[in-house]
Amino acid sequence: MKFSRSTGITELPQKADGEGNRLYRFSIGYPILLPVVLFLITVSLRVVDIFFLPLAQALGEAILHKALGFALVLGYVWAAGRSVRAIGLHGSSIWKAMFIAATGLSAVFVPAFGLQLIFSRTAGTQPRLLLAAIDPQTGLTGGLSFAFFLIAGNLVNSFAEEGLFRGVMLTHFRLRLEEWGANILQAVLFGLWHLTWPVFRLLTGQITLAGSISQAGAIVLASTLSGLAYGYLYLRTDSLWAPWIAHTINNSVLNLLHIRTIVGLDAEIGVLYGVIGTGYLALLLWTALWARRFRLPRFTPWAATAAGGN
Repeated sequence: MKFSRSTGITELPQKADGEGNRLYRFSIGYPILLPVVLFLITVSLRVVDIFFLPLAQALGEAILHKALGFALVLGYVWAAGRSVRAIGLHGSSIWKAMFIAATGLSAVFVPAFGLQLIFSRTAGTQPRLLLAAIDPQTGLTGGLSFAFFLIAGNLVNSFAEEGLFRGVMLTHFRLRLEEWGANILQAVLFGLWHLTWPVFRLLTGQITLAGSISQAGAIVLASTLSGLAYGYLYLRTDSLWAPWIAHTINNSVLNLLHIRTIVGLDAEIGVLYGVIGTGYLALLLWTALWARRFRLPRFTPWAATAAGGN
């Protein structure tokens, strides 16, 4: 292994070059199948972590499968003879890419919470912003240490999910599909990835079948929209750091910022998520405009990285 100053992380050494690597040749021949297999493996890890291990309920964060998922992505990249540059973890234009993502997410969340406050105030529920560490999946709450733990979990989660869905899937899918076809496919799989919690709540008796279907529909739609925006960030900046920071900001804001009213916590939540969903669609235009202004290159598909993983 070697430390890269350009990426700020430890890069895995390349195992082999170009066409001499069997896994790499297989990935070129089956660019849809191989990422889907990796997806199914990570889904299995996710199911075991959430359904059979007590970590999520005890700690408020199902972090084990996320760490293992990212390790699986890195292991695959190494085994295929590539470096992490091949999945967008490089230092080229990193600050421009992260600027687009961070400012874009701010432009999504400011009006979202603003409208939630307005609707709550109109309803006479006396809303106020609350800074509190709450895991929305388990409902666990805590103080400052729990807040840092949630943020750390979000950092790991974003590496795992961006590495798999954008870093691996998009770079592979693009070999067979047009840009938007590849982006939509990975976004749909990203949406299905989030079905785990509604199913878990149904099987453990926390919600009814109707409630589970309602939650599943909402979370799949929201996750697919965000996955589409994260994918486009990667496509237009050629940097996985852009969707990574956007994803981290999204999850951390939803963990830490809430609106409390006399009715309860997070009143008018439908307004919040509705505006966020619309904002993610607007983020596509935001990304295109700024990427053009910064003259950022579009991302490089997997096969084009054969020469040294660059």
